Amino acid sequence: MIFWIQPGINLNPHQRLAFILSHGRFFQLWYFIIFIVFASCLMMLCRAINHWLSERITFSTQLVAVFGFIWSAYCFSIGLIALFTIEYLLLLPAEQQTEVWFVIFAIQMGLGDGIEWVGGIWLTVLSWVMIQRKVSPKALHIFGLLVGITGCLTLHPSLQDAGAIFGLSQIVWFVWMGFTLRAKSKLGSY
Repeated sequence: MIFWIQPGINLNPHQRLAFILSHGRFFQLWYFIIFIVFASCLMMLCRAINHWLSERITFSTQLVAVFGFIWSAYCFSIGLIALFTIEYLLLLPAEQQTEVWFVIFAIQMGLGDGIEWVGGIWLTVLSWVMIQRKVSPKALHIFGLLVGITGCLTLHPSLQDAGAIFGLSQIVWFVWMGFTLRAKSKLGSY
């Protein structure tokens, strides 16, 4: 969606401000979907995965649960901060918006807007645990490991473009994992 809206909007504060001032409600809706709705769905997925792994609780399965819920809380936090700061910005008089925007932009970028390393850590640890436990389908977990490592790479500023690869490939992973969990629930195997 960001590529469709305006490429580079995540990195250019002037470009993002101009877009927010002209399409603020749309931007808030987009942030609500990608952060708040996503975090809610992620919590449900974490719960399902924890249930799947609950046959044998170990330190590694507890680590998967903790990282999953941390990522979910992180997404909620970033999303709510973004939504409320955009709302605040839109309510300001025009002469104050630019000055306040640079503070808001610094906060959003400092929190990791566009950096996927938290999700990368969760997916890497989850996939590694699944591989170690020989949980099928192995191909899903190898793919998840590669996607997770790609997300971890976004921690380095010069590799932030890996975030797009992480995001798009993680959509594939989420769909695959959804079908896997659905099949397992129908078989009564979790």
